[in-house]
Amino acid sequence: DGVEHTVTDRRQLAADVLQLAGLDPVDYDLLRVVGKGEEQRFGDQDEVQLVPGAQYLSLFTGPTPVV
Repeated sequence: DGVEHTVTDRRQLAADVLQLAGLDPVDYDLLRVVGKGEEQRFGDQDEVQLVPGAQYLSLFTGPTPVV
């Protein structure tokens, strides 16, 4: 989401990548942008092969209170 992070192991669980970004994997999924208007979505326990220079985004999936 606009912040660059560096890791030594290119294979990470999606939940670990989200935690590295300071996000709770319970409330977020990880997305990798693969093309214009296209993305790949990872669940918490999915192994992600991190690609140098690739763009990753978080997607909020938690509850949204209605008032």
